[in-house]
Amino acid sequence: MSAAAAESRPRRGRKLAALLGVGVGAGVSLLVVLLGTVAAIVGGDLGCLGGGSSGADQPAASRSAEAEIPPARLRIYQAAGRRFDIDWAFLASIGAQECNHGACGGVNSSGCAGPMQIGVGGACGNIWVTYKVDGDRDGDTDVNNPADAIFTAARILRQAKGAPPTGGSYAAYREAACGYYGACGDAVAAYADEVMARAVQYGFQGSGAPAPTDPEQAQPQLASSGGCGSAGTPAGQLGEARRATSPQGLRPLPADITPGTAESCDARVVPDVVYLARRYGILVTDCYGLGHAPDGEHPLGAAIDAVPKDGNWSRTLRLARALGWSESCAASGVAPSCADPPFRFIGYNNFPSHGDPSSCVPCTGGPHIHISWQTSASPGQPDNAARYGYTAPEWIDVLASPAGGSGDNAQEGRTRA
Repeated sequence: MSAAAAESRPRRGRKLAALLGVGVGAGVSLLVVLLGTVAAIVGGDLGCLGGGSSGADQPAASRSAEAEIPPARLRIYQAAGRRFDIDWAFLASIGAQECNHGACGGVNSSGCAGPMQIGVGGACGNIWVTYKVDGDRDGDTDVNNPADAIFTAARILRQAKGAPPTGGSYAAYREAACGYYGACGDAVAAYADEVMARAVQYGFQGSGAPAPTDPEQAQPQLASSGGCGSAGTPAGQLGEARRATSPQGLRPLPADITPGTAESCDARVVPDVVYLARRYGILVTDCYGLGHAPDGEHPLGAAIDAVPKDGNWSRTLRLARALGWSESCAASGVAPSCADPPFRFIGYNNFPSHGDPSSCVPCTGGPHIHISWQTSASPGQPDNAARYGYTAPEWIDVLASPAGGSGDNAQEGRTRA
């Protein structure tokens, strides 16, 4: 990417809370809170693909990395790091700088495209055509596909921009960042310094690297989001999650957990819904439905709206907390900061038009808690699209062992409500 392209393309917001003292002012803005998990891994866990440097050579994910990078995207960065022998924390910091680990779909006015803003024409050049990689091994290459884009960026950085192998020096990686942007910095961004400061926070430890501004958050996160050989996603308060591909189709909910109206969900989430309803004493007022955001989980049958069965809103508060929600993340409600796996989004107090009667003012649709499960068609996932009729998602993340889903355990869940 040329310096001219770097100056003309829109600046994407993505800065660390306290950048290191490497020529960047202390007043740089906070890295934008992530708005969702992204990029399902097609055909398996990309984080376990072989090639390149061994996993032991790569830095461990820090607490900052685990908090800021959606788990699926983190695994892609790590897999690309192994395949192209490049420090994944540096690669991930480029992804944050370019697109906040988001989608950035389409092509901007300078000809940069996708989540890594790779040149496909115009002032950005067309480096994509030379270096494109089928990161998810689905037989196609798409600059807007997170796996393809990240693997391609790793290849570009190693083969065209001078990034050293994993373990390389801070100075060498900084120079590669300059090459990726087309300049080390400009009037809009101290690009290379911002990338390197964030990389250090994510776990980069190359020679010459300064100490992180927040040493505690730069420490390895022991509760990892998963890696090679991991059987499931991290355990939340309700246990581990698993990925379900069947049975597909809508299934009615039991009458005792609805307020007298028939409600149906995708069959894969029904055991979870029954468990939560009976354990926490809630009634499901909506699951599959088309009167919601067409690109959300309600049209997939993978979201519920619920109220306490007896008007006691402390029930929904306990439920929200059990799913990973807290007051500090309430305004966004999304994973990974505000929803533990298998859930993607928790809408409750302080999220507009959601919450208990004291918080939901004004309250379109009335006070309630909203719970969404992560699916292959959720926002940020490759199959996401507006839907105006039921189409089963390819997969849904669900609780590995919903203790109250059926039989005797369901009765146990009822007694604990």
